[in-house]
Amino acid sequence: MASVGICAMVGDMTDLGSRSDLEALRRSGRGKVITLLVVLVVAVGAAGWYFFGRTQGQGNAEDPAKIMVVARTPNYAVALQDMGFEVASGTFEAWEQKATEEVPNLESTGLLAIMTLADRFGYGYVVFDQPQTVDFSVLDVEDVPQMPEHVRFAVLSAGDLAFPHVMTVNPEPSAVMHGASVVLLQALFEQPQLREALPGEGSSSMASIQLRDRLREGIDRLERIPEAERMADKIVGQVRQMLGEDERAEPKPSLLGQALESGSPFALANGQILTISRGFTVVTRDAVRADLKLDDTERMLVGAPGVEADARIPCEALAGGSVSVHENARYTMADDGQALLVKTLSDGLTLWTLDATAPGCVFTRKGSIPAPAPGLDGAMPAGHGQVARAGQVGRQGVVSVVTAGQDDELMLGMLDDVELSRVAWLSDRHLVAIGDTPEASSLYVFDTQTPLSVLRLPSTVFENAEELFDVAVGKRGPRPTLVVTAGDWPRKIYRLDLPEDLSALLSAPPVDPAAVEAQAELTADRQTRGLPVVHPLDTNRFVATALTHEGRVRDPAVSADGRWVAFSLRGEAVDPPEPGDSEIAVLPTAGGSLQVLTRNALRDHQPRLTPDGSHVVFKTRLEIPKTDWKVTAPRVAAVAQ
Repeated sequence: MASVGICAMVGDMTDLGSRSDLEALRRSGRGKVITLLVVLVVAVGAAGWYFFGRTQGQGNAEDPAKIMVVARTPNYAVALQDMGFEVASGTFEAWEQKATEEVPNLESTGLLAIMTLADRFGYGYVVFDQPQTVDFSVLDVEDVPQMPEHVRFAVLSAGDLAFPHVMTVNPEPSAVMHGASVVLLQALFEQPQLREALPGEGSSSMASIQLRDRLREGIDRLERIPEAERMADKIVGQVRQMLGEDERAEPKPSLLGQALESGSPFALANGQILTISRGFTVVTRDAVRADLKLDDTERMLVGAPGVEADARIPCEALAGGSVSVHENARYTMADDGQALLVKTLSDGLTLWTLDATAPGCVFTRKGSIPAPAPGLDGAMPAGHGQVARAGQVGRQGVVSVVTAGQDDELMLGMLDDVELSRVAWLSDRHLVAIGDTPEASSLYVFDTQTPLSVLRLPSTVFENAEELFDVAVGKRGPRPTLVVTAGDWPRKIYRLDLPEDLSALLSAPPVDPAAVEAQAELTADRQTRGLPVVHPLDTNRFVATALTHEGRVRDPAVSADGRWVAFSLRGEAVDPPEPGDSEIAVLPTAGGSLQVLTRNALRDHQPRLTPDGSHVVFKTRLEIPKTDWKVTAPRVAAVAQ
């Protein structure tokens, strides 16, 4: 086409001069045509040679252990250097700028410029982090692989190892052997020349043997991947064994979730079980010591006591069904399973109440709860929308009652030199708490509707015990089921029977005449200061029945119907082979046979009963083998009726 155009141009010029002039013009035109054709041939040939006919690199000879990394972070360079590679790392823009400075007469830009730089300085491979963001279409690549989401790195051969370029990507990363450097190694050793250096690949050439020796650390790292996966499988098997085969109780308790799940179970008032849990996987960097990779969210899942873990459904009505672990959430369930107090960094304290008549997990956000005053702790929510807290403010023991969505706070007690704790709701208006002084413990009963009257029952009613530890309530109402733990060793659990209804007790307290006379002056002083009057109760009017006689009881919980009490129990009489850890036990509040629901070498604690007392949910603390981690497995056990 160029020669035709040029000839036509010459024909049009014949009338401009003499024949000799014309001949000169013709000779001149031919020279220009020849020159133009030569330039075109050279240009097309050079491009074709680069993309199609080029068979070797330029500049330094390519070293398969010399790697250029195109990434936003230099961390990969350090890791690969420890494995025998010679590595340089930089951003895409930095390498492009480097190419313009180091390659003479460079006419290319972008990816072409980077590959030219790699060729010139003998880099065997160029690694691209997040290759999905790079346009490789400007290169002649033998076979561009697919790049699904798991692909983290793409590797291009350069210089003598290219033409066309060979591109490899990392396979699906191991779920166990974590670390970007391992994934990068997998992408690199997909390259043919590096793969030949792997043991068992069949190459015994001197070059492969030398490369194998040079990259021994990296090859060893790759070979640890199957070892790591076998180790993780073994650890998971050991966890299952600890929670299954090693459990000596019959029938054996069941996991409420998966083996690799840590969380807290809560018995709801509608008979369902809510599990707030965080999943994890076993990972390792060296196939020797293991670690755990925990999920970024805590999930809220609900199901019936016997439902399989996979059949649980998300409780979306409760905070959307999940909470980020960065919220550092804390959860407190009401004793009867009708309300949940949630504390997060972003929302503070929020009360949620359950619709116990609806199936599943129907929670309603009742409102925010103001932060407690310094010294108040142990918040206990209630289904009627209030939260009680106990503690000591200054030198006074107080019980604070707040209503969700309101800022007002009702302060009960204000007992001089008494520290209150372990508050529990007896009814929608009555509360009980343990009060400690340097001399002894007592039970204190409060009424939100008559705040100027407080009842005190000394610990001596519990077989002359000096100290009280726990109080739990079931069957709330005028005459609730009340249990208390008292004493040191054995630490027994007692059922406390009230002589009359709570309202009658508060309106006409059965006081101890001797105690009233002894503290008459103190009572007068409190009345003068406008403080509640404390009524010392006559212990002879109350009956405390010991339900256990051996071991040490903790964490009592009473079923909503008041018939059963569950607790953790420790001692030789409970589990002679493992007397040092606590087991879960249950018995009727009316008295009867003790059922020990767990017998193992683990710490079982914080039991809670379903409303009908048919099941106990609890936590089991266990150490994950080959790690420094301890997790809490949520479990459930059936109660023989």
